[in-house]
Amino acid sequence: MIVWGIVGNSHDASIAVFKDGKLIWAALAKDFSKIEHDPHLNPDLVNAAKEASGWRLQVPDKVVWYEKPFLKTLRQLKAGQGWLASENNIKKYLSKWNINAPIEYVQHHRAHAAYGFFTSGLTNATIMCLDSIGEFETFTIWTGDSYVPGAGLKQVYSGKYPHSVGLFYSAMTQRLGLKANRDEYKVSEMGMDIATHENLHLINDMIETFIAKPLDGSKPGVKFKVNLHKGCDWYKPDLTTEQDMKRLANATQFVFETILKSNNDWCMKNLPSRNLILTGGCALNRDAVKKIRKYWNYVYVPKNPGDPGSCIGSVLALENRHIDFDEQVWYNNK
Repeated sequence: MIVWGIVGNSHDASIAVFKDGKLIWAALAKDFSKIEHDPHLNPDLVNAAKEASGWRLQVPDKVVWYEKPFLKTLRQLKAGQGWLASENNIKKYLSKWNINAPIEYVQHHRAHAAYGFFTSGLTNATIMCLDSIGEFETFTIWTGDSYVPGAGLKQVYSGKYPHSVGLFYSAMTQRLGLKANRDEYKVSEMGMDIATHENLHLINDMIETFIAKPLDGSKPGVKFKVNLHKGCDWYKPDLTTEQDMKRLANATQFVFETILKSNNDWCMKNLPSRNLILTGGCALNRDAVKKIRKYWNYVYVPKNPGDPGSCIGSVLALENRHIDFDEQVWYNNK
């Protein structure tokens, strides 16, 4: 049986091919189109997936999609984006590439959590999933225990839109004059020349402006005072120089690390495993991840932990099972 896990119609499209339960191939759309963060499938990607499947003309027996379109449509309506059901018609979307197989859907954050846990090789773990938005969820915490029936992936916390650390980081990326959802990786490097102890006034102001406290590990998640979905270009308009941007970048990274540390502390106090898995786009923030590694026996961040990895995670979330995972299945590693 051939099953494809697919991510697309948003950003960073990808396909994973499972053959008789084994993951044999995965790739991003950008590997073929050469368009960074390419949101859509393309004929070359689809044809390569067919070749990996062992045939060229047939469609897979089943497709697993990485999120639930109806829930996404409801969230978009709440966010003031209008009723976008037609744009979220995945059956119609896939038909553009002659993919007409039956489709099953899993929730966005469950796909993230499944990708992390079921490829980790761990029998138990604490799993944090941080991204911008997945349907309504923005920040979830899970426990994984292989000895619990059903593979033991259990959600213990769900943070909802608009309280999103991913939206905060993307909004500040845009405020710095960079491209949101693309240049976030530049922010921590941009603020490295600033001494944090000399930037405390701006850091405290940023926390006071955006964050509803506490961030002391007493509660999971994070609450924001404002919805940052449309950016924060209004914040500190008097800060305009290159040095000002470095200070803003330093403060942004510090606040992000504070949020992560608070949730790290909550997980350590309240959850049993001393193994940590991080997924979602925010798991790509290596500087922040480095600062919490010392608290855990083992920390695992899978390759492509953001939405691209959910082409694998969606299938594993549906099937609730571990796999022997070799990162070389990713096309761009071959």
